[in-house]
Amino acid sequence: MIHRLIAYSLILLGIGGTIYIGVEGIYGDEYDIPSMGFESFSRQIGDSSRYILIDVRTKSEIAQRPALWQNTIHIPLLALEERCLELTDFEKQEMILLCPTGNRSRQGARVLRLAGFKAKYLKEGMFGEKEKLNE
Repeated sequence: MIHRLIAYSLILLGIGGTIYIGVEGIYGDEYDIPSMGFESFSRQIGDSSRYILIDVRTKSEIAQRPALWQNTIHIPLLALEERCLELTDFEKQEMILLCPTGNRSRQGARVLRLAGFKAKYLKEGMFGEKEKLNE
C-alpha cells in the first residue's frame, strides 16, 4: 500500500533525477512529477471541484498569508509522510499541492506519488503568477 521510506534515507541528486533508497527498494523520479501552471489551475478550479488542494506551508506562513481557495487542506511538508493515511478517502481524486514557490509542493507531490496518490504541484507557486499579473 503505502511505501514507507526510512526517515534518514539516502538521497542522491544527479543529472538523471533523484534516487531514494528506502525500506522496500530503490525509487527514482527522473524529474517526472506532474505540474500545472497557475493560470490553467485557476480556470480548472473554477469549473470543477475534482481537485483536492493540499497546502504544505507552515502554520505561521498560512497565518501571514492565507490560501486563495477555501477548500484547502493544510498539512505541512514535514508531516506529510506521517499523515498520508488521512488522505486515503481521496486516493481516487487528483491532488494539487500548494506552496509559494513550487519547491516544497514538488517535494510533497513526490511523497504522495510514492504513496500511490495522483498528485501534482503548482509549478510557479500559489502566489507567483498572481503577483506577476498585478505588476
